[in-house]
Amino acid sequence: MSVAETSPESEGLDDDTLLALREILDDPSIPIAAAAEVPGGVRIARLREVLDHLVTVRAGAVALAGGGAALVHALAGLDGGLAEVVSQHVDAVGLVSGLPSGRARNAVLGDIGRGDLVALAPNVSSWTWSPVAQEGVDPTLRRASGELALDTYPGFFETILARHPAIGGVVAIPTNRQGVTWAAGSAGWLVNVADATFHDHDVIATEQDLR
Repeated sequence: MSVAETSPESEGLDDDTLLALREILDDPSIPIAAAAEVPGGVRIARLREVLDHLVTVRAGAVALAGGGAALVHALAGLDGGLAEVVSQHVDAVGLVSGLPSGRARNAVLGDIGRGDLVALAPNVSSWTWSPVAQEGVDPTLRRASGELALDTYPGFFETILARHPAIGGVVAIPTNRQGVTWAAGSAGWLVNVADATFHDHDVIATEQDLR
């Protein structure tokens, strides 16, 4: 793992990782033409490549052990926008760590430990569950439809945490889940969940307000 223990020189990242991040920021391997098709696309593609490297070295996992502030500080010296994205991850890790222990929460923490970046959706405008009414289908499966908003590009994260009264707690939404899409809105990004499939045990039962 390329995350340093604690050292004043690395501030949460080792020298090899810091060098690799600088090289990506200076000379990203991004398809400029394709990236330019969405608002801020070139910038998004550049940060996505850096974040992919952080996921590979499991840098975000340090937030589980109280190392999030040092990680954000180290990244701020490279790129303020990058540090802001990871700061959202660190805040989300703190919130999910405080939720009731159980299968769903532990699964999210396990993914974080393997390097996944997570974010909290500050605004979930709607959510509905519907059963998967097919013979022979796992009875714990449900389909979800909903709308939520993020200030930051959703594709920066592997998982979005969402809470709404209709959810019955907090659900972890993988951004690569079929039925999950997003588009730029007037302020931030709108995420649409359309008939995405979840299990009953994907919901962390809590009434805690995560905002």
